[in-house]
Amino acid sequence: MANIEVKTQFGELSINPDQIITFPRGIPGFEEYKNWTLFHEIDDQGNLANAMIVHLQSMDDGDVSLPLTDPVLFGFNFNLMLTDSETAELEIDDSGDVIVLVTLSVKSDAPLCKHKQVKENIYANISAPFLINTKSKIGIQKILPDNGS
Repeated sequence: MANIEVKTQFGELSINPDQIITFPRGIPGFEEYKNWTLFHEIDDQGNLANAMIVHLQSMDDGDVSLPLTDPVLFGFNFNLMLTDSETAELEIDDSGDVIVLVTLSVKSDAPLCKHKQVKENIYANISAPFLINTKSKIGIQKILPDNGS
């Protein structure tokens, strides 16, 4: 199957259809967008611009992209309990197939989200991690309950 071309804020990307991740319910705030892909930004010399950041790029709208990172890189480990419905939706056979990523933002001014500062002026949203089954290519964003901490 031929690659899919998508124009983005990072330039034109050529995406292998096998790398498309489906979010069946969309993502909160972007419910209409179901098809996404992960990619690393490449600089002008063809090198990784930042290996710690991966972009979740909408295949439905080239202008929509979210910077994500592995929370473990910053010393934060999730112990997530999934509902039976979430496990079924993600088609999880082996928990090792699931990666957890969190959204990065430049400043923490969203009062409804818990953030963990990971670098000066950079925050990770730890209240709504992304879970992606790398085998089935299905993802969800899990909104965690506020436990008051």
